[in-house]
Amino acid sequence: MNHFNKIGKAIRYIDDHLDDTLSVKTIAECFAFSPYYFHRLFTAIVGKSMIAYVRDRRIAYACRMLHETDRKVLDIALDFGFDSAQSFSRTFKSVTGMSPTEYRGRNIAPDIVPASELVKRFTNRLKGGILMNPGMIKRDNMILAGVSGAGTETAEIWKRFMKLYREAPPADEVSDDGYEVRIFDTTTAKETVFVGCEVSGSCERSRGGDGYEVFRIPASEYACFEVYVKEGYESENSAMEEWLKSNEKGYVRGLLEGKFYCVEHYDARFHGDSDESIVEIWLPVTLA
Repeated sequence: MNHFNKIGKAIRYIDDHLDDTLSVKTIAECFAFSPYYFHRLFTAIVGKSMIAYVRDRRIAYACRMLHETDRKVLDIALDFGFDSAQSFSRTFKSVTGMSPTEYRGRNIAPDIVPASELVKRFTNRLKGGILMNPGMIKRDNMILAGVSGAGTETAEIWKRFMKLYREAPPADEVSDDGYEVRIFDTTTAKETVFVGCEVSGSCERSRGGDGYEVFRIPASEYACFEVYVKEGYESENSAMEEWLKSNEKGYVRGLLEGKFYCVEHYDARFHGDSDESIVEIWLPVTLA
């Protein structure tokens, strides 16, 4: 959970440096992240990009200054990193729906939630080991080469796949990432698991003799949940069901031939049971 704690520190850092030039690159470097990974993790935890978060916090504190002082709008704009009153006013109106002058004239007292309280709220988005604020991704058709079996034999299926992969990795492998697809048949109450890697399908005609099975995943939109492996998977299903019931856009489960399924994605952030190990769970969704 070290990465999650670092994001909390980054949030506090931002509040203390709103008058400085803040970029994803500079803050990522402060907390030993790559800019790409920092952007993804920050957005997943906070629910908005770092750039949008910084903008909103600057405007919130500018509202306080407009309410509590008689300083000129230009001076306030410069204090919060804007290069002109015009650019400040445009951004201010996009966030609040009114100009800085209108805001001051209405004598509105802003309600600014302290950074420490925000960190607590963001921490509450972590249920067990799963972040309750998924990102939305779209994937085209995928072809996996691997092995399958009953859901109760997941560990053994992974062993079979890794043995096969070490002995004869697929010639048309797309990446080093691993995938685990879980399919649940409600009519029989049976769960099937497929473990494998993504392939291009160029060797599909000869596949079978090499020991690999083929599994096709149709194009879909997914709610992408990040799971901190060290915290366990116990809350995985209930957390996703909770999100499905409460998501604002009305997403419902997507099905595979009438069956429930989800995809676990193991990329470079997976390091076994280490504290910082992360697995993505893709829940297929569609609009009701």
